Order: sequence, then structure tokens, then C-alpha cells
Amino acid sequence: MAIKKTYKISVRDLIGVCLKQGSLGRGYLSRTRALDGIREHTRIQGLRPECYKKEVPVSINLDNIKFDLKIFGRIDGIFESEDSITIEEIKTCQQLAQQMADKPSPLHMAQLKCYGHMIAQQRNLDSVFLQLTYVRIGTQTSAENKAEYTAAELKIFFDSLIKKYLQILLDQINWQKVRNDSINDIVFPYEHFRKSQRQLAESVYKIVKNKKILFARAPTGTGKTIATLFPTIKSLGLGTIDKIFYLTAKTMGRTVALKALEDLKAVGLKLKSVVLTAKQKICFTSDDSCDMETCQYALNYYDKLSDAMSDISLYDTFDQVLVETLAQKYELCPFELSLDISLICDIIICDLNYCFDPRVYLKRYFDHGRQKITFLIDEAHNLHDRLRSMYSAALFKSDVLKTQKLIREDSPDLSKSLVAINKLMIKMKRQCKEDHDHFFQADEIPEDLLSEIRTFSGKADLWLDRNSEDSDIRSGLLDFFFQANIFISIAGYFDTNYKFYVQSIKGNDLIVRLFCMDPSPIFSDLIKRGHSSILFSATLSPIDFHQEILFNDTIQPYSIDLPSPFPKENFGLFLHQGVKTSYRDRHRYYKKIAALICDVINSKNGNYMIYLPSYAFLNSIIELIDKNDIENDILIQYPNMTEPERQDFLDIFSSGDAVAGFVVMGGIFGEGIDLTGDHLIGAVIVSPGIPQICPERNLIKNYYDQKDHSGFYKSYQMPGFNRVMQAAGRVIRTDKDK
Repeated sequence: MAIKKTYKISVRDLIGVCLKQGSLGRGYLSRTRALDGIREHTRIQGLRPECYKKEVPVSINLDNIKFDLKIFGRIDGIFESEDSITIEEIKTCQQLAQQMADKPSPLHMAQLKCYGHMIAQQRNLDSVFLQLTYVRIGTQTSAENKAEYTAAELKIFFDSLIKKYLQILLDQINWQKVRNDSINDIVFPYEHFRKSQRQLAESVYKIVKNKKILFARAPTGTGKTIATLFPTIKSLGLGTIDKIFYLTAKTMGRTVALKALEDLKAVGLKLKSVVLTAKQKICFTSDDSCDMETCQYALNYYDKLSDAMSDISLYDTFDQVLVETLAQKYELCPFELSLDISLICDIIICDLNYCFDPRVYLKRYFDHGRQKITFLIDEAHNLHDRLRSMYSAALFKSDVLKTQKLIREDSPDLSKSLVAINKLMIKMKRQCKEDHDHFFQADEIPEDLLSEIRTFSGKADLWLDRNSEDSDIRSGLLDFFFQANIFISIAGYFDTNYKFYVQSIKGNDLIVRLFCMDPSPIFSDLIKRGHSSILFSATLSPIDFHQEILFNDTIQPYSIDLPSPFPKENFGLFLHQGVKTSYRDRHRYYKKIAALICDVINSKNGNYMIYLPSYAFLNSIIELIDKNDIENDILIQYPNMTEPERQDFLDIFSSGDAVAGFVVMGGIFGEGIDLTGDHLIGAVIVSPGIPQICPERNLIKNYYDQKDHSGFYKSYQMPGFNRVMQAAGRVIRTDKDK
């Protein structure tokens, strides 16, 4: 007799699934606010009488024909007397507590009703009192919504939820059987493994099986994407993991991942995948400030989503085009739609920030940690800089003044908070001028500044709740409100791996910044969100360096360093040591560098990329190159190119005319482009690519010097080396390239 599988789900997750609780909303929960919530829960519980039992675990088992279902949760508190029982759920809020109690959240009430049913059934009660208590953070004010419910009423509500969930679970189980059968039958989709590709695939399979972390340096041509996806999908079919996140920061990376999945589907794989596109790139409205309370595509979102589900169930591959098509058809927010589609998908292809950025990470997957997720992290050499950016935050004095001017007539009280922040910034600006290079740093965040920002955030949140109509004032305030909340959130991570600094910048402006010099303590915790992780790139060299800057001693990853699969004789590397490219000396060698570039381009007809260390350097060289010096058409990268402009730039390399593209090393054309064959036959790389000396780089340098005397190496030398390696890697893309 087969043993039935038991499925477990918390009351909160049950409600989220059945009532379609998505991520729609204005803000996110900072670590500071989360701690405030815990403190308020504890404080309220401490005020209750002796008959009050707090943090009461509760569960209920449901026997289904195909499986067993266990629903569990933890009740904040229960009042017990001889003649009645009151079940309490405590919720913190930023709004007025009485306002929330008068019109409680349907999600909060649903959670409380589930607890009420479970206790009524457990104790065989005819009725229970349910009390929803709201506490406003920072004021210690509270209000209650209390009512009596019969056991019959609560059972009807609970049974309706369970009916929905059982259907969802049955659909999921049926799909998983179809998916797993197909995974079991599929074979490697290409004729044979490339050199080193099988070794990488086998290593990935073992890492996923054993819940470990792998660094894989796999040169261009190894076939990294399919070599990581294929064994991970096999693990998915065996039940080793529940979901795969393929993380890539580049459009090309997403395209390659989708192509690999399509090739697997061509040999019989049945699997659902979705590409998450950044909100600003997929939004249908032209307004930069996204307000989910007024946008036509967000209003009544979940009612419209229910209508769309029958269409959604027909597809397996949700790329940007399909998501936008479905969203337009049902007038849904395309970004939110992609997030909700992800719940039914087996593979999610997205940017790193959806897993690791505290501003936008997907709480539905990572806050409870109940799913076994594998991270496949492409182009992992960029991860360190991305993490540093994610866990830093800044405020500009000009934004404070702009927002204050916008709000002062409509909300004098809120305006006063902004005036207070501005006064503190003025004081810091004076201190900044007294210090060298208009730059001031500290090991701690000024408490008065942080306090004023928190005060503003609380007042702004209340104003936004009371003034929901669309207006220039609301959208402008919303922008700075988000910035302030990000600052508060990042302040919760501030430790010895951070610096607080103030810097005067052009135009009489000032920036105050929480700067994360070393994200490794943070990422060492973040990576534990995954069951297993594969970090891969062609430029993870030396691997020890990347392990040191990403993880602390609590993480012990494995590594694999694979040789290039291409014939060495196809690649010609030429060094010229007769020029100096340092900032101090380069101007004396501009003419010689320009002449050398022309010599290289003229030596063999074809397309070339010329990588220069900065726009200033690039412009100086271009001024010295006459059109008569080379036969190639000259293309020049300029700052802030849009995605269509970047694509137009690259398309010219396939036009048939010989071109020479002058670009900035480490920029948008320094990696993630794939010009094969005659589309690119050579690259000229000028200078070792060391980042420009600046206060932030020097903070990193000083930090690592104090830690292990490796400051210049980690702050300047290795980032430059990576830029050179990435630029050189553009030339040979296939085994036929020369």
C-alpha cells in the first residue's frame, strides 16, 4: 500500500495562495520596521492579564484521498475565561490604529478566522470571540476590532479556503507528475557534450544534490547555460529541489537561457518558465512614479487576474512579449502579472535583485524559506559590485528641498520634517568644506539625521494614506518617501563593513550616503535562502579572490576551473609596452596610441572594438584619428545609450561594412555581447582598466588594508583585470572564430 504524501502549509501562506495576496503595495518592510513590529507585539502581549496565553501553536490535519494536508500557525494570544474564549491577532501599522480597526484588512481577518475555526474545532466550541488589534508603530496607540463568530460560520469560511487550495494543490501535483515524467525521459539536447561541458554538468548535479555552493570558471564556448540548467532540471524532476532561479543581469543572458530551455523542450521537456522584466521596462504607463493605488492596471487587479487564469494555464513559456500580451488583454499590471505567473512556474529567469536586493526581493519565496530553491548565477564576476550597490543608500539635499517646496502648503507639519533634515545637511556641508576634497566620513550614522528621516517617513506614510487622489504633490512625495525608506532600511545593516559619508557635489548639492564597502557578511546570509547555488562566469579568475569578497568564513564553497574548449592557435594576443596609459602620463602618448590603433585596424580588414578606460580618453583619441587613417566606418559609444540604441550599434557589426567601434572598457559593450565569426575579428584594449581614483574606491582600499593588507588589489587592481578579461573575451565566441 502506497504511503500518502503529507503537504504542509501555514495559515498565512494558505490565505496568500487562496486570496491571491501578491506584492501590490507602496512600500516594503525594512529590517528596522520589522524589529519595531516585534517589539510592539511583545509590549502588547505584556499588557494582557494572567488569563492570557501568548504565542499559541495550532494545527489541523485534513485527510484527502490522494494526500494528507497539515495546516499550521501560531496565534499571538488567547484570552481564556470560564464562559468564553477570545483569540487575538496583533498587527502593526503606520496608519491610525482606529482607522485600521474600523476597516480591517480582509487578509488579517481571514487569518484570524482560520485560527478561530481551528481552536473551535480543537476544543469543540459553539462560538469564539475574534479580536484584531492594530498598533501604530512609534506612537504606542492601539485599537481593537472584536466580534463573536459561531463555529458554523467559521467552518464555512475555512472550508471555502480549503476547497480552493485543494484544487490548486491537485493541479500542482498533476502538473508535477507530467513535468517529472518528461524530465526523467529527456536526454542532453545536443549531439554531444563539448570539451569540459560534461565535467561542469556533473559537478553541478553533485552540488545541487548535496546542498552546496559551487564557483565555476568556465571560459566562453564551454556551454555554461545548458551545462548548469540540464543537471539542475534533472534534480527538479527527482524532487531534490522545488524551483530554479536563473539569475542574469544582461538581456543576452536571458535570451541564452530561454534558448537552452526551448532546445530542451524540443526533445520532450515539459516545464513552465517565466522571465521577470524590470518594472520600468515593462510598465504600460508613461508615469515614472508607480502608484499601485491609482494605476488603471492595478485597480481590481486580483478580480481581473481570476478572469485571466484560464488563458495563463494554456502556456508554458512566459517571455516579456507574452506577459505584455496577456496583461493588455485583461488590463493587468504586467509586472505584477509576471510575479503571479512565477508562482506556477518551475524556472524563474530574472535579475539578481529579485533574490538579493532588500528593496525588491520576492518575499513570497524567501521570507519563510519553505521551498527548496537553487540559484544559477550567471556572470558572477559582477555580483560583488551589484551587492555593494544594493546594500548602499543615499539622499540628496536637492531632493529634500524639492520635496519640501512641493508639500509645504498642503502639509506644513510634513514640511517641517524636511526642513529639519535640510538643516542637518547644511551643518554637514559646512563640516564637509572644512575637510579635504569636500568629503567627510564617519564610522556611525548620525542619530539625529536618522531620527528625522524616520519621523518624516512616518508622517509621509500617514499623509499618503489620507490623500490617495492622483496629483503632482502625491507622486513627488512618493518618490522621496521611497528614498527615505530605502535609507532607513539600509541603516539596519550598518556595521563595521560600512561607512557613512557626506560629499559636496557640483551645482551646490550634497549627498549623504550609507556605503557598503564589503557585502560579504550580508551575502553569506543571503545565499542561505537557496538550497544550493552555482556561481559561474568566464572571468572568475582567480577564484579565491571572488570567494573572499563574496563570502565570510561561515561559507565554504567548492570550485572548478575549466580550460577553454577552443584551439589556442585561433587566438592571437599581442602586447605593446612602448606607451604609458596612467592618468598622469597618458596625454603625452595620445598620438602614439591613436597611430597604433590605426595600424592594428589596417593590418587586416574586418570589424574591431577599441576599448578605452574612460569617455575622456576615448574622445581624446577620436580627435586624433582622421577618417583617411582607416577604411573602417567609425562608431562611438556615448553615455546613457538606450537599449534600442545599443542594439542599433551592435547591428552595424553585422551589416557587412567594416566598422571600428570605440567604446568604454567595463561599459555596456565590455561584456554580454556575442559577435561571432567575422562580426568581430579583433579588439584593442588600452590600459589595464583600473577604476578611476575616487573617495569610494579609497574607502574600500583602506577597509581591506586594515583587514588583510589587500586594499589596492581588491579595490583597484582586480576590478581592472576583470574589465580587461571581459573585453578580450568578446573576440573568440565559437570554435570557428579566429
